[in-house]
Amino acid sequence: MRFTLRWRLLLLTVLTPAVLALGTFAYLSRTVREQVRHDIDDSLLRAALMFEKRISQGSDALAVTGRVIARDPRFFAAVALPGGSADAGSRATMGGVAEDFQALTHADVFEVWDRRGRVMASVGAASTTPGGRAWLADSAAHGREATGLLVEQGAHYQVALTPVRVDGMLAGALLLGVQIGPALAGELHALTRSEVTFVSNGTCTGSSLPDGPDRRALLQALAAGSGRRSSAPIEVHGSAAWVMLARALPGSAPGAGQWFVIERSLSAETAFLRHAQKALLGFALVAVLAAALLGAFTAERITHPLLQLVRGAEAMERGDYDVPIEAAGNDEIGYLGTRFRDMRSRERDYVASLEEVARLKSEFISVASHELRTPITVIKGYHDLFYQGALGPITPHQEQALSAIDSSLEGLIRLTEDATRIAQIEGERLILYRDEHDLAAVVQEAVALATHDAPGRKLLIEQHIEDGIGTANVDGQRLMHAVANLVRNAIRFTPDGGSIKVRARTERGGFVIEVEDDGIGIEPEQQRQLFSRAFVMRDIMHHHSSKTLEFRSTGLGLGLAIARGIVEAHDGTISVESEPAKGSVFTIRLPRLTLVRTPERAAA
Repeated sequence: MRFTLRWRLLLLTVLTPAVLALGTFAYLSRTVREQVRHDIDDSLLRAALMFEKRISQGSDALAVTGRVIARDPRFFAAVALPGGSADAGSRATMGGVAEDFQALTHADVFEVWDRRGRVMASVGAASTTPGGRAWLADSAAHGREATGLLVEQGAHYQVALTPVRVDGMLAGALLLGVQIGPALAGELHALTRSEVTFVSNGTCTGSSLPDGPDRRALLQALAAGSGRRSSAPIEVHGSAAWVMLARALPGSAPGAGQWFVIERSLSAETAFLRHAQKALLGFALVAVLAAALLGAFTAERITHPLLQLVRGAEAMERGDYDVPIEAAGNDEIGYLGTRFRDMRSRERDYVASLEEVARLKSEFISVASHELRTPITVIKGYHDLFYQGALGPITPHQEQALSAIDSSLEGLIRLTEDATRIAQIEGERLILYRDEHDLAAVVQEAVALATHDAPGRKLLIEQHIEDGIGTANVDGQRLMHAVANLVRNAIRFTPDGGSIKVRARTERGGFVIEVEDDGIGIEPEQQRQLFSRAFVMRDIMHHHSSKTLEFRSTGLGLGLAIARGIVEAHDGTISVESEPAKGSVFTIRLPRLTLVRTPERAAA
């Protein structure tokens, strides 16, 4: 399929903005997404640092509060009551004092221990168990302050242990704690615009995320261990895409499975990008559509006038000089159209003048050849009378003169016959007298005629005629003349000692006659115009001869043109294959024609 100029222009005008739009779309999408992800990672790291700092400050605040309470006389006096945790009255008194201080601290865990680590009073919203507070027992027994993370019943508590001393003696300990859970997650969410989740051994202890696929995706990522590197936020996909940063809760033992997780919604953060992508994609489509319309308009403006010029040129080849060409305007296309019309007008005038010259020349040749027949006939008649002695005896010298006249008359007769045939061929007035002829006899007679015109030439002329080649419905005389011309041409351009082969055979649909020589051959550029009447194989190093077949004698150059005209009048074709210095093969192909007897032949 031919890819026309119109489609190339259209493709170019559409493809360029399309590639630019898609390239810009892809670049902006990637760049913005990378920048958004980078900003989310930074914000998650800052939020994690802020949370850890808040936990540290909370631990300090709990420790200070514990010290203040432990130094209050009323408090340490209640701790120092006789009986300790074993005495119900002491426990009741301690409980009342603890509730008063709890009303001031609002701690989630408010427990008073005796010096053996037994709970004397627990007045907070949550209480500890022996297993949960076991890690604090040693610090309480030795009177050391301690801060850290307490895990109780699926909940996290930030705690501070403060020893209570009376007169320098360890009387017990005060445990204060605040829960790290949903309330803190909600508060951090408001501060950081991130989702915060606390996890204990794969169980969520508090989260700003609603229970659902996003929370389950988070827990699965932690269980898989993919989110346990604080320096590497990862993407997690639940109902939406999230960027997650997980770190161990401050105060927890390494590998204890206590985590805080901070997340930002990548989907929400890139929502504007999706809107921008849609807008950009819409703009790209509009741009491509506009480019397509503009490209189609431009291609039409460019290719339509050019197409008219092409059609005008094709019509000129057919001889039609009136095909309309509408290319107009002040641009290059309009200028080209104007110049083409001017050129076509000049070409039409020139061709018309050539046709008129050719017509006059053809008429002149026809008239001249016809007019020459009368004096030739008269000369021939008197020549025969003189030669036969009807006008008196002739001397030997007169006989030689008459022989020279006869030789010249033969050449002159042949010249007039060739000129007449050329005039008939060019004027499409060549009339064939078809009849059934033995094709082998026609070829043999043609070879004999050509050989007769080449006395003294030393050439091997072979005939290879297919047995039983049969008859052909042709004008025998004219076909014989065409084949003889091909043989004469081969004789002219084959040096002495060479060979010429004339072959005749049948093939599907017709007959084939070939004349092959091993002569000088024909140049490729000469082969294209070989059968034109205007073409003559000229060589200034050799003489011009019209009546002999000496090597490289050019003659008048009418033989091949006449052969072509006769063959084409029989609805056949003539072609040549040649290679310089190796010879040529001329081929005539004739269709199998039914026998049609013309009135002239029938009368004969």
